[in-house]
Amino acid sequence: MGLLGKILLTAVVIAIVLLVVRYRAQARLPVPREPVTVTMSHRSPVPVGWVASAVVIVMLAVVLYWLYSAWRDDHDVLYVRVVDAGTGHATEYRAYRGDIDDREFVTTDGVRVRLAETERLELTTIPPGRN
Repeated sequence: MGLLGKILLTAVVIAIVLLVVRYRAQARLPVPREPVTVTMSHRSPVPVGWVASAVVIVMLAVVLYWLYSAWRDDHDVLYVRVVDAGTGHATEYRAYRGDIDDREFVTTDGVRVRLAETERLELTTIPPGRN
């Protein structure tokens, strides 16, 4: 599921929650037979509208933070070392974490690298040549 799908799913869940809360609030109200005068003293001590708005804002903030965190993690630069098990020859690349799959990756320069069965992939956040 892509990023847009996750956002749409979140929006649908929020809309359903709001509809359920609104329906339940209306269902709890008794149907008045005669007109009733409502004064300020009969109001609920908890403003339901404010609470629902606060819950939605908190949910959106959490989702936005989660999406930002996933985006930030996918854009971490990793140092990739491809080692041929037969010859011991190693080639070093740089790639974003989100662009690394099981047996292939895309470098930061846009080059797609596919590993052979005899090659192994080593990942590190430490640049080559540093101990």
